[in-house]
Amino acid sequence: YCAYSHRWACPIPPEENRLTIPIRAGEKMFHPASKG
Repeated sequence: YCAYSHRWACPIPPEENRLTIPIRAGEKMFHPASKG
């Protein structure tokens, strides 16, 4: 929420909450179906 208003406090997460491995999740690139 801190990106939207200065009224929100945004704590920095502690170092032990960070992952050292890549997470391959989330939105993917959209590839429309081929015509034919």
